[in-house]
Amino acid sequence: MAGNSDNITLGSAVISLDSTDVGYTEGGVQVRHNSEFIDVIADQASGVVKKFRSLERMYIKFTMLEVTLENMKIAMMQPDGNLVGSVLTLGYNDACWVREHAVTIVGKGDNCATRTWQFDRAIITGERTLDMKHDGLTMLELEMEIMKDDTGAFGSVTQA
Repeated sequence: MAGNSDNITLGSAVISLDSTDVGYTEGGVQVRHNSEFIDVIADQASGVVKKFRSLERMYIKFTMLEVTLENMKIAMMQPDGNLVGSVLTLGYNDACWVREHAVTIVGKGDNCATRTWQFDRAIITGERTLDMKHDGLTMLELEMEIMKDDTGAFGSVTQA
């Protein structure tokens, strides 16, 4: 098989939440797509004879090196009112409130082009751990789940 070396990419990406660059990251930006299936197993066969996709999910994962109060507020899903000046109050008692973020990832595409990923509906999920070590960087890892829009799309990828 003949390959095309112009299609090989190298380089980091810049990630923005709600049009604001989160700053330096460590370990790159990971976009993950997952599908779950229902297996159809017939009495007359000794294996799966058909699959139906029952669920489709997308995730983004990255680690922030710029652990500012603003980035902590976003990561810990706090409302804007919880950050006043240089004080971030942690904790919020409204189960109905969830902040959705628009996410833009700009990185390298094939043939040295710029590739832009755009997701309009992302929610921070999972556990957030803030590591503060004597001999290490303070970092904050985030995972976000991308939700589909009304057309059933997660978002888009463009290359220019």
